[in-house]
Amino acid sequence: MLDGLDGRDITPEVNDESLLTMDNVIPCFCDSPTLQNIENMANCWQKGWIWERESENKWDHAYEKLLKGAQEKGQWETIIFLNECSVHTSEGRELLESIQDVVHTNCPHCREHLKYNIIILHDLLVCIVSEVKFFEVKVANSKTT
Repeated sequence: MLDGLDGRDITPEVNDESLLTMDNVIPCFCDSPTLQNIENMANCWQKGWIWERESENKWDHAYEKLLKGAQEKGQWETIIFLNECSVHTSEGRELLESIQDVVHTNCPHCREHLKYNIIILHDLLVCIVSEVKFFEVKVANSKTT
C-alpha cells in the first residue's frame, strides 16, 4: 500500500487480466505438446546436423564438405544424402506446425503458459526456421546443378 502526501492510500487499483501471474492454476485437458517438449524435440532434431554450433555461417562449409564426400562415393550416396536433407527439412516443418498448434490453442492453461514462454517461442522459431531454410535452399540448389 502506498500513502500519498495526505496519508490516503494511493495504491493503484489493478483488476487487469493482462497481468502475468500464475496465481490461478488452470487445469490442462488438451494433449498438445508444450513449448518445452517442442524445444526438446528440436534439440534432438538438430543433433547431427549442426556441425558448427558456434556460428550459422559455418553451416555452408560443413554442408558442402558432406555433399562432396557423398558425391565422391557415387550417385546413390549423393541421392541418399540429399534425401536425408529433405527429410530433415520436413521434420523441421513438422516442428513449426507443432509450434503453430501451441500458439493457436484454445486451451486456457496452454494460453496462460504461452505468456511466460514467449522467449522460448522466439528462440525456437529463429532456430528452426533458419535451419529449415538453409536445407531447403541447399537441397534445391544441389538438385538443379
